[in-house]
Amino acid sequence: MKIRDIADEIITGVLTRRVVWEDGNGDPSLLKSEKILVPKAINDGLIDHSLLQEVKLYKEVKDKFYTKKGDVIMKLSTPYDSCVIEKEEDEGLIVPSFSLIIRKINPKYNPYFVMAFLSSKCAWSQIKNSREGRVLSIINNVSVAELDVPELNDKEIKEISNRYKRFLNFKRLSTEIISLEKERNDSLFLKNEED
Repeated sequence: MKIRDIADEIITGVLTRRVVWEDGNGDPSLLKSEKILVPKAINDGLIDHSLLQEVKLYKEVKDKFYTKKGDVIMKLSTPYDSCVIEKEEDEGLIVPSFSLIIRKINPKYNPYFVMAFLSSKCAWSQIKNSREGRVLSIINNVSVAELDVPELNDKEIKEISNRYKRFLNFKRLSTEIISLEKERNDSLFLKNEED
């Protein structure tokens, strides 16, 4: 079975230079501010909102290029990281052409299973083999659609999905704790500096 058998839509993101306003292109009266889910904002399964890029658009972006709940977004260059769109704050971001959207995933295979597979050695070795002999490490939606997913029973799929979701939640909490500890330390150092 292949990724294309699990998801109804595998879409490469929008070519941003066609829609993002830069001095001299398009009508400035049509400008609209939006956020782009740039690849560096996807890190180890999580979206870092501080790294989203805010841009002005001079053209409408088709609805299919915006993130929706249940989507899996995958970077098309190394590291081929991915994330699940699950929170309201993650919806409505523009996906650029450096990433792809895996959408309308068969209910048997939920987004966490797809993400767990995409981050596995099984998927990575297939990606590596598909890129062999090429100078660029960029993949495309066709190479992702053709990845072979091992046949697993419902119990195994559910177990992998739940374990991966717990892993991501643990990482999210760990990141928050680290950030809070850093803030606490910084405030203590600054307080002592002022005294």
